[in-house]
Amino acid sequence: MGAIKLRVAICGGGIGGLSNACALARYPDISVNIYESAAKFAPLGAGLGMWPRAWRVLERIGVDDDMAKLTTVPSTNGRVHSFSFRKSDQPNGFTFGNLFSRGPLLTFHRAQFQQVLVKHLSPSCQIHFSKRLVSYSQNRQGGPVHLSFEDGTVATCDVLLGADGIKSVVRNCLLREQADIARSDGRLKDEQNLLACRDYVSWLGSIAYRALIPVERLKEDCDKGLLVLSTTPTMYVGTNVHMIVYPVSKASMVNLVVFHCRPEWQDTPYQGPWSKEVDEQELLNIAHFENWEPEVRNWLKYVRRPTRWAVHRVKPLPSYISGNVALLGTLSAHASSPHQGTGGQQAIEDAYFLAELLGDYRTTLKTLPRALRVYDNFRRQWTQRMSDRANANGQYFTLHYDNFDFANAETEASAKKLREMADLIHDEWEWCWTTTVEDSLREALSQLNDD
Repeated sequence: MGAIKLRVAICGGGIGGLSNACALARYPDISVNIYESAAKFAPLGAGLGMWPRAWRVLERIGVDDDMAKLTTVPSTNGRVHSFSFRKSDQPNGFTFGNLFSRGPLLTFHRAQFQQVLVKHLSPSCQIHFSKRLVSYSQNRQGGPVHLSFEDGTVATCDVLLGADGIKSVVRNCLLREQADIARSDGRLKDEQNLLACRDYVSWLGSIAYRALIPVERLKEDCDKGLLVLSTTPTMYVGTNVHMIVYPVSKASMVNLVVFHCRPEWQDTPYQGPWSKEVDEQELLNIAHFENWEPEVRNWLKYVRRPTRWAVHRVKPLPSYISGNVALLGTLSAHASSPHQGTGGQQAIEDAYFLAELLGDYRTTLKTLPRALRVYDNFRRQWTQRMSDRANANGQYFTLHYDNFDFANAETEASAKKLREMADLIHDEWEWCWTTTVEDSLREALSQLNDD
């Protein structure tokens, strides 16, 4: 190994942090240390979706072959049926929309996905468990970043990447650091805006109940025709509640998630733990499921001890960077609702984009701030736009669309509005297979030549 040009510290060992370390593994002159607060890797959630745009990134970082072993990859990359939408809060449910994409939506068990990323880490990558960051400090004129951990230990690096979740310590320190700089520069209004960092995370007014169901348990109902194990994810929608079902682990498991969303709850304080295993009766009590179509009721009877998640978001941040520190990933930098199935995808895109900028021959200790500015200029605007689209989908899936009263409308009028909504959902999702990360990355790399 030659001389090390950059020492990278990644705070957080989730999808974003591990993807960044995998992407950086292709650059032997960059050393990587991962600091994970947990005693071992503990993936959040059960299911994970990858659209064609994200799959191309996985190909770029060289993990696609092993990832393909975890899922069912269709034989065609042409027009693929990727989603079905059903109006289900009535005895006779019906399909009102089908989403077709160019290339498939691939589904994964999140823990297995994470294991593949760990497998592809560079042998030189050091992973430090039970390391909960308390704070960092850096000199405004440059130099190393100093890290302080809860156990009293310290470390240094040239660049710190915060991929440490919805309650990100790196994000809070970064915003407070920027507030101090604004005060010293006399920008008092900016200081006040940045000091509101504790308000950047807010509850979306949505609760998710997640469960994994072994397919072998479903055999009796499948044989009777009461359930159909479709390879295509199905969305069952109703007022304030919707449920998504899709296969993972080579169709040996079914990932089931029920969302309960009330617009009036948005941005109110959430009381209690943000994630917790609960009794299945709590899930059944959130709606009058006895009035929903039989298919939904048949799925729900197989749920055992679901995990309840309070869905939070990170409001649009004024910056993802400060000095030699940067945020990446869906939870640390730009958490939104999970209703485009692109949370993991956006984290992987951030990770790859940033790794390519750091690994470029023009990026050195001296030019590092420029590379981080380029990352912030491109990824912040993009991810915040995509977060808005995901949040909009969450409204559609719970039948909050165009102030229309689906519960009391005539059948024909309701069907017309549902078709309109399905077309809009398609338009909001289209970027996942019509664009690539490379489109913006080429332009970003060209800006490394600018002074």
